Amino acid sequence: MDGGYIRERFPAHDGAMIFYLHGFASGPGSTKATAIAAGLAPDRVVPVRLDLTPGEDGFERSTPSSMLAIVEEALHAAPGPHALIGSSLGGWLAALAASRNPSVTRLVLLAPAFRLHQRWRARLASPDLARWEREGSVEVHHHVTNGPRRIGWAFFEDAAQWPPFPVVHVPALCIAGGRDDTVPLEDVRAWVDRTPGARLVVVDDGHELTGSLPRIVELTRAFLADAPSGNRR
Repeated sequence: MDGGYIRERFPAHDGAMIFYLHGFASGPGSTKATAIAAGLAPDRVVPVRLDLTPGEDGFERSTPSSMLAIVEEALHAAPGPHALIGSSLGGWLAALAASRNPSVTRLVLLAPAFRLHQRWRARLASPDLARWEREGSVEVHHHVTNGPRRIGWAFFEDAAQWPPFPVVHVPALCIAGGRDDTVPLEDVRAWVDRTPGARLVVVDDGHELTGSLPRIVELTRAFLADAPSGNRR
């Protein structure tokens, strides 16, 4: 994690780090991850962009639990306080991590994929779910390779054990698109409404939020610059 230490902001502390968690079928070199890293550079903030599906077959074998384990290993490697920036699936995982790890004191959630298991179940017809279980994997579009890859049935099964709306007690900035057709805005509102310290900003964009990157960077910089020193729990 060389180069991941935060200087001057959030707060001036050698153990404080910011981690970026990418979305489903994405990676640490995504458009949003790259734009946010570049946008934070003037503040001498260098987020560590985690690869949640490492290895040649890391995506195929991944589950929410395996991804969360990577996040928590990174959190435990430094004392904190830490901030997590998560996109889509990474946003839900960031909230899960914050609910379990006192070192996380700030969250930036971009179109966070709350109710992951419930939405997948509603989206896929019963025959499709049965075939996925029977065959052991299903083909999806993989954004990193820009082609088809398969995701194991264990991903869907494992998602069922995690809370759709993690309970979080730290300040959180949620940015969601008003035209998001993947994660309903109502789901994000529902989490914000039940989470003290959470703020929702709705932008005129879809799930990818690529048209709102300058605004996202501006909001994220201000939110992290206002971070208190020490843990808040």
